[in-house]
Amino acid sequence: MIVVLGVVAAPPPVATATPADELWSATSESFAPGDFHAAPYLGNGRIGTVLPPSGGGYHDYGDAVRTSFPLQQSRYTGTYLAGFYAQAEPSPQYTQVIAALPAWSGLTVEIGGHRYDADVDPATVHEYRQTLDYRTATVTTRADWTPEPRYRLRLRYDTFVSRDRPDLAVQKLTVTPDNPGEVAVVDRIDGAAARRVVPVTATADPSTGRTVAGVRAHGTVDTAFVVSSVDSPPQAVGTALPGADGIRYVLPATGNDSYTFTAYTGISSTDYGPDPLAAATAAAESGRAQGFEAAHSAHAAQWDRLWEPTLEIPGRTDYTRWIRAALYSVLAGVRAGERWSVQPAGLSSDDYGGMTFWDAETWIFPTLLALYPDLARTVVDFRAAALPAARANARGYGLPGALYPWNDGPAQRCASPIGCGLTEEHLHNEIALAQWQYYLATGDRDWLRTRGTPVITAIADYLTARIGPKLPDGAYHFAPAAGSDEYVAFSIDNALTNGGVRNTMDIAARAAGLSGLPVDPRWADIGAHMAMPPDIAPGVPAEYLGYTGAPIKQADTVLLSYPFTYAAPGYSPAATMRYYFDRTDPDGPNMSNSVGAILSARYDPCRTQYYLDRSVQPYAREPYEFQAEARGDRSGANAQGQSAWIFVTGAAGFLQGLLYGPLGLRWTDSGAAVDPMLPGGFPDGLTIRELAIGATRMTVHIGPATTTLTLTSGGPITLQTPGGPAELVAGQPLSVPTRAAC
Repeated sequence: MIVVLGVVAAPPPVATATPADELWSATSESFAPGDFHAAPYLGNGRIGTVLPPSGGGYHDYGDAVRTSFPLQQSRYTGTYLAGFYAQAEPSPQYTQVIAALPAWSGLTVEIGGHRYDADVDPATVHEYRQTLDYRTATVTTRADWTPEPRYRLRLRYDTFVSRDRPDLAVQKLTVTPDNPGEVAVVDRIDGAAARRVVPVTATADPSTGRTVAGVRAHGTVDTAFVVSSVDSPPQAVGTALPGADGIRYVLPATGNDSYTFTAYTGISSTDYGPDPLAAATAAAESGRAQGFEAAHSAHAAQWDRLWEPTLEIPGRTDYTRWIRAALYSVLAGVRAGERWSVQPAGLSSDDYGGMTFWDAETWIFPTLLALYPDLARTVVDFRAAALPAARANARGYGLPGALYPWNDGPAQRCASPIGCGLTEEHLHNEIALAQWQYYLATGDRDWLRTRGTPVITAIADYLTARIGPKLPDGAYHFAPAAGSDEYVAFSIDNALTNGGVRNTMDIAARAAGLSGLPVDPRWADIGAHMAMPPDIAPGVPAEYLGYTGAPIKQADTVLLSYPFTYAAPGYSPAATMRYYFDRTDPDGPNMSNSVGAILSARYDPCRTQYYLDRSVQPYAREPYEFQAEARGDRSGANAQGQSAWIFVTGAAGFLQGLLYGPLGLRWTDSGAAVDPMLPGGFPDGLTIRELAIGATRMTVHIGPATTTLTLTSGGPITLQTPGGPAELVAGQPLSVPTRAAC
């Protein structure tokens, strides 16, 4: 079992002699079907699924364990397909929520009137061991099942969602009975797992081993199909289930022989082509023709490539596990070339309705940009693709430019002013910033001209109209507005929002100029005269006009210093950081501490390790070390529903803290900048492998005295360092002094 350590800053724990292979996996040896934390997650960026501890099928955890805002329903093990969304129930805030598909991983075993499935009696399960291998994204479940003393079966499930073929999922069941007799294996596509869909077809053909289930998302014409094709032992005889949702195979077994059933499941929807049934069928049958070993090898090879970038902290096995679990949970929900962004829970659940929030741009995107620029592009391209919808939203309120909703599905439609112009409108500045950062990191001028600049300038046009004319005090004001502090629904002149507007107006002019487009002179005027609330302490702007020091839910005003680069006479990033982190609710969402790590690395390095530890330790849960949204059951005093699980936003934030804090990485007009320091809890250093800056990749080792950067692929690159510009070329490692933590 993996042990989550208590919160400590220093000294680091003594290194343990954990075998390297064990650090690539997490194992549960306690069969706990009622613990939703004990359900492993598989995903390939298009399909996401959670398996129950039994190894497959569908499990509902009951009313006591519920999901987060907005659904707040019983938690369950679900399967989700990127882009497949239902029309939401009437809501003032959003128009779409993600739909859940029938469960595909339901190879169950029957003997003597007993059934091994997700709801099996724990008292009949022995020698249990379930392992999630992060490296190959494979779950292996082993159990001895003894429903009666005369019946004992050894079961093994091997399950993966193919990274090689995005529409394929595979489960292999190996059954070894102790005694001869009749055993049945059922391959069922379980409609009980589906949410926000209506069934359109269900067929089962024992002659081909194929089962088909089709569903349509509520309120839409969008359909999805799940097609299972099973390889079974030649002596097994199959018959269709009464509901035509599966096939029951009866096997005359001999004692101590093993029998293997492998289900190859294709999953597709109208988002991926006009004939999703044909596409799903082709995926299932091609997987079956390929066979388990070949299909799994191709899948594992794709994950091997994904694991080339990574972070290593020698002597810290706790951080090694946390890093791998966090990277895995992020990567499982994003795929290069897809048309979708990343949701707060990835594709692991319908927490937050599977909608897109600022989480994608502010918390997930920077981690992807530093390690996987091709995956980061899906985040910015999603907003570019939604630009026509955002323009239509703005027109609906009589405004120019682009108005993105605070939360919605792929349609990105405004449901009402409550969910758009009056809710956390800082979102627009973070969308614009991510577009600009992608250009700074990649230098892709063509992308900027065709995709990034249209988004940035459309947002600037909207904000120009939304803010309105300059008032008699000579300043522009934003009212009503709200920042990211969700303890304050509406405010006037929110510091984060207004400071972000200054940034948006500046980059809009620069992006337009680089793209040969007109520059609105009002942008510069707003940027120069955007009001900021008065200081509440020396060098510390109030969160909003009238703020008096109340507790805040999550990082808000501190974001002016990172990811934004706000500067003004008298403004103190260090004082602002200290003031607001002292007032941040420790029971709020878990992203705040990652920004604390990044800011403290520059302004208060003695506390960097403290924030790094706090960004992961209270949230990682046994046995698989995935992160919860909060350290308790709710993410803040006003949270609706229980905290999200698996919280990809927090996992990516933790990684972002490790990437941008110790290295001091920033994207600037002059190129990537680094200013390294080594946190006190990492005495043996920190290594970032395959850090990406555009097409160039490098390995960075941050040691106690010196940081060494070594080019591993791509062309030479100039980095901005505290000592000035420095060129990194092949065969000539670059050394930069490492700042001390204290």
